[in-house]
Amino acid sequence: MRPIPAVSAAVALALVCATPAAAAPGIVRLFSPDGQSRIITNPQPNQCHPGFGPGSSLLNRTSGIVLVFPDSNCRIQVFDPVEPGTTKQGNIGSFRALD
Repeated sequence: MRPIPAVSAAVALALVCATPAAAAPGIVRLFSPDGQSRIITNPQPNQCHPGFGPGSSLLNRTSGIVLVFPDSNCRIQVFDPVEPGTTKQGNIGSFRALD
């Protein structure tokens, strides 16, 4: 009995499963009501980024969807997706990339 192939397969599967999620290539640009702006390049999936709050906007120039949250910690669960290439205006408390 040769356990080597089974061990090799288990190691290969572990390496595939351990691969970190890729960033959403592109940029997300945030604009505040008073003219400030911030650019986040290649946002990592599920990492929370602060916004500028009420009266601000977000431009999604990534290849993936980002979720907008009304609070600064991405904790208030509101389904507010912003598709690639679109802009969202309103209360941009924070956002996170989905993929």
